[in-house]
Amino acid sequence: MRDLKEELKEKSLVAAFPDHETAVAAATALDAAGIPPDHVGVVADNVRQAREAAGSFSGAGAIAGAIVGAFVALTFVLVGGDAIRQSLVGIVIGAPALVFAFAAIGALVGRAKLFQSGEYESYERAIDRGEALVTVSGSPDLLERARRILEEHGAVRIRREETGEAI
Repeated sequence: MRDLKEELKEKSLVAAFPDHETAVAAATALDAAGIPPDHVGVVADNVRQAREAAGSFSGAGAIAGAIVGAFVALTFVLVGGDAIRQSLVGIVIGAPALVFAFAAIGALVGRAKLFQSGEYESYERAIDRGEALVTVSGSPDLLERARRILEEHGAVRIRREETGEAI
């Protein structure tokens, strides 16, 4: 059963094109072939965005940050003494604010270069050379159709990623 779930899990393709115009033409062809626009992304002239083609840990970072924020709030309540514990309004307003703030910090940390896949460097170099990237996310069948279209429209390289995200 796990193998079937793994097969059905959405993945993504990242195709490099020689320039932005060629990439846009490929994305237009994907749209004409019925691939939903929210499953397709184009990246040009944005090195930071190119990194995300290899995936990011923003979601995991946000969850970890929220957990840390909850522990910090709980610590303030437990260690803060009677003055803190008697201020129910302060707890009701402050605790969620801490959880939200730490979740936001965690999401930003998850996007940091330190936590990116080692594959991101090839995408950065492609953008630095003036190439453009087209990302497509979806089921294996959709990606197979997309691969053919991307190849027909001049993709110089195509790599499969496990992220399941289109940029």
